[in-house]
Amino acid sequence: MDIQVRVIPDFVSMILVLLAFLVLLLILGKLLYKPVSEALEKRRENIQKNIDDAKASKEEALALKKEYETKILEAKKESQEIIEQGRKRGEEVRESIIIEAKEEANNIIEKAKKEIQVEKEKAILDVQMKAGDMAVLIASKVIKENIDMAKQQDLINKFVDEVGTKEWQN
Repeated sequence: MDIQVRVIPDFVSMILVLLAFLVLLLILGKLLYKPVSEALEKRRENIQKNIDDAKASKEEALALKKEYETKILEAKKESQEIIEQGRKRGEEVRESIIIEAKEEANNIIEKAKKEIQVEKEKAILDVQMKAGDMAVLIASKVIKENIDMAKQQDLINKFVDEVGTKEWQN
């Protein structure tokens, strides 16, 4: 057995392998190049579309976030205004209640003063009437007895002692 080792391959084999490779390349290029290229192009377009959609979604999300933050700030401001209005209204109600209470107290005081005045006038009238009755009683007792000055003084002292008892009215 003789083994020959060639460093350079056989020229005919090399041409046949090269021809087979070119035919295979041509067949594969015709059959697979277009579908694979189209698939790769579709894949690239799909990836680009997903990237664009993601960017649009991100921008939309940022816009919504900004809008919500604005609405939250407006809601906080509105709630603060409502609280402030409620506080002011509470103060107004408190002030009006205090004013009404003061007016009512003044009315009660005025009414009490008028009642006191009326009662005072009644008491004065009653005292005047009783004083008149006393004067008439004293006069009638003085007339019943014909008396001198000492007797008259004695009668007055007796009358003063009897005032307030039932005896003096008889």
